[in-house]
Amino acid sequence: MGSWEHVAFLAGSANRVRILDTLRERPRRQCELVDACGLSRSTVHRALDGLEERGWVHSEGGAYRLTVGGRLVFEQYEALETAIERVDEWGSFLQRLGEVGATLPVATLDDARLITNTPANPHAAMHHITDVFVASDTGTFRGITPVVSPVINEAAHELLTTGAAMGLVIDESVLDTSRTAYPDAFAAAHDFENFELYLSPEGISFGLLVLDDRALVSTYDEQGTLHGCLDSTNEALVGWANDVYEDRWAAAERIDTVPEATPRR
Repeated sequence: MGSWEHVAFLAGSANRVRILDTLRERPRRQCELVDACGLSRSTVHRALDGLEERGWVHSEGGAYRLTVGGRLVFEQYEALETAIERVDEWGSFLQRLGEVGATLPVATLDDARLITNTPANPHAAMHHITDVFVASDTGTFRGITPVVSPVINEAAHELLTTGAAMGLVIDESVLDTSRTAYPDAFAAAHDFENFELYLSPEGISFGLLVLDDRALVSTYDEQGTLHGCLDSTNEALVGWANDVYEDRWAAAERIDTVPEATPRR
């Protein structure tokens, strides 16, 4: 019997999943499972036969318990169900996030907030990020950005004036836009001793902000317009965000001087 048949066996009946979940708490007799699961005796009997045949449950002294293998199977099945639910809910955001989204700990999305633009509020994500900057009293800021946003830059500038230590990773297109379209603002930011700018050797397609124990992850459309923002204080997600930043930062080169703008032809 192939592994896919075992998966189909479990996924094909919510009753089997319910019984495994109930046995996870403690061993139970068949009559106890009937009451705890709200199922008929015949249904519980058939389900137990199939689960025992696969080595996921074991009968001893008239009581059924999960085997080590059964516990592992149930935990992984539960994780799969969670991943499917999150992808169904967050699919559009994850798709826009790209490859980095494949490493996102989906279980942490339970207590995360997703802010997306709507026809009634086409700048909802942008407003949320700037509001976070304004309300923040963070001592450290770490960021990755694929675009130049004067609105966000202005909010970040205010945070810089409080003495917050900032590190920002950008790519070549952001560097070029900053020094050509906003040379004064770019030079002013670079004058802050508590601001460090890094140039990524590869293009960036997502945004990331980590403020102490809070992480914001941003997605953009094909035109570079901010589309959605994930906001979370979940420890695992903030840890993931820090790891993503560290990976990009480690591969980037620090910009110690303000480069001159590339001449336009």
